[in-house]
Amino acid sequence: MSTPILHHYPLSPYSEKARLAMGLKGLSWGSVEIPIWTPRPKLTPMTGGYRRTPILQIGAEFYCDTLLILPVLEKLGDTGSLYPSPHASLARAFGWWFEKGSFMNSVCLTLGNLEGKLPQELIDERRPFFGVSIEPAELRPRRGTYLQRFNAHIAWLADLLGDGRSFILGASVSAADLSAYHPIWFARQNAGPEITDLLSFSNVVGPWYDRVSAFGHGKPVQMTPDQAIEAARSAKPRDLDDWSPEAQQVGLQRGDWVSVTPDDYGNPVAGRLLAWSADEVILRHEDPSVGAVNLHFPRVGFDVVPAHRLAA
Repeated sequence: MSTPILHHYPLSPYSEKARLAMGLKGLSWGSVEIPIWTPRPKLTPMTGGYRRTPILQIGAEFYCDTLLILPVLEKLGDTGSLYPSPHASLARAFGWWFEKGSFMNSVCLTLGNLEGKLPQELIDERRPFFGVSIEPAELRPRRGTYLQRFNAHIAWLADLLGDGRSFILGASVSAADLSAYHPIWFARQNAGPEITDLLSFSNVVGPWYDRVSAFGHGKPVQMTPDQAIEAARSAKPRDLDDWSPEAQQVGLQRGDWVSVTPDDYGNPVAGRLLAWSADEVILRHEDPSVGAVNLHFPRVGFDVVPAHRLAA
């Protein structure tokens, strides 16, 4: 199997989740650092313009969203488990809870404390992407609201850890811990001591945070975007035939031209519908610079609808 390649940037919270998964699984991986905001001229041809970060590449297969990235990494490494038996479903459910409840509150709390420090290009680019303004001057007056919301979830985390367990599901770390960790990491890394001191860190959350952090990032090897493009171009995308009757029930057929869009924030990506299973939807995407690739999206959190293909 080809070396896993992560397209990411250092400040991305969800990228930190994926990097920690690399560490937990003891993986060597190619690290391609992408611009924080668009344009991303080297990445866009490979992914059809998908803008959320990170993206995992294995040859000509591209996995969009950590809901798919972590299960792929689970199969690659020999150490630890992101979805330990018999609690795999709980790991997914707990992770979904914490990310959905805390991520945007962490972002708004953090960015509201960075007035004068954010490039205007980033603010302008993220406004339509998130559907809300991330102008620090507009976020700062609502600091109390974001702090209440964020701390409420941290309090639930503290209650869960209060029986002495080392990690969310017990003695072993799981994907749930990485999902709960990264929104807190983002605030602690970037908001400064003024915000960090306001977070409701109990005597159990702090040690848990340090235990998760200690897994590190595995063994990253720096790669250039051109090397990633060549890895995709020289590989052949898999011909996948997973097909659930559910697709027909919503009016879709294999080979249809469709768009896939996150159901919370993000942009649509179009391609030919290749496969549909209980866990993922796969599109075939083609671009002259890389040839044919497969784009993998999780079923949870993404909507698939028919799309009109633009004339070449």
